[in-house]
Amino acid sequence: MELAHLRGFLAVAETLHFSRAAQRLNLSQPALSLQIRALEAELGVKLFERNRRKTEITEAGAVFREEAAAALKALDHAALRARQAAAGRIGSVRIGFISTAAALVVPPLVTRFRADHPEVELEMRHALTAEQIEGLNRGDLDVGFFRMPAAPGAGIATLVVHREPFRLFVPEGDPLARAPRPALADLDGREVVVYARRNAPGFHDLLLRMLDDAGASPATLHQANDMSSLMSLVAAGVGAAVAPASVGQYGPPGVVGRDLDGLPPSVVVMAHRADERRPAVRAFVDLVASASGAGG
Repeated sequence: MELAHLRGFLAVAETLHFSRAAQRLNLSQPALSLQIRALEAELGVKLFERNRRKTEITEAGAVFREEAAAALKALDHAALRARQAAAGRIGSVRIGFISTAAALVVPPLVTRFRADHPEVELEMRHALTAEQIEGLNRGDLDVGFFRMPAAPGAGIATLVVHREPFRLFVPEGDPLARAPRPALADLDGREVVVYARRNAPGFHDLLLRMLDDAGASPATLHQANDMSSLMSLVAAGVGAAVAPASVGQYGPPGVVGRDLDGLPPSVVVMAHRADERRPAVRAFVDLVASASGAGG
């Protein structure tokens, strides 16, 4: 059964006039008549009674009209949804993010994406860097936002979306809180709080390399599982910390942040599978690339 035959039938059933129905469909009247006869032959019933004065729908035609109209509406809706899916207008995107990305990077991107793709379902997951990389490689996470350096593995593409300076965080009573120009070398022989290696090994190792390059050998390293805990340890006087500037927002009272010169910026990336083909995910990735100045 051809869709054109159904549309032709419904046009005649609505107008009860072959000429007007043919004009609506941009067909010739003989072509429309052939469609109706073919449909009647396929169904094995007469759909219309017609003579020179008028066209009437049969009882069988009236029943078929209701069912055909519903079926055609469903097919039109299915075609629309298929086009929306192909354009990334429907579907789902599973997004992982670290705390600072949740505060600084992700909200404006999600707002922009939702404005253009209101029907796409977003699943947001606060996850550590290591957890995001595992999720991307397993295929149960579509996009991740985490700090570099990291080793997401073959087949995972990354794009820089945020840069910020590192700062030194110390308790307010610490001499470095008032030092004219504090430097990493000032942490030599002191207790230092760092981000736990198991959660972000690349980032952890970067901090240790920076300390080593500055000639600073901490007396003790204390590890924190998240940035909030790291700042709490600093506030408690456990040790000083070197962390991205935005981590200061998690600082409880009693923590002082000081600028450090000569350090490379801390970088947050968006990561996704390089061979990603799902349109909704590609649409989100393309939006982030455009917002980051890497579109096209």
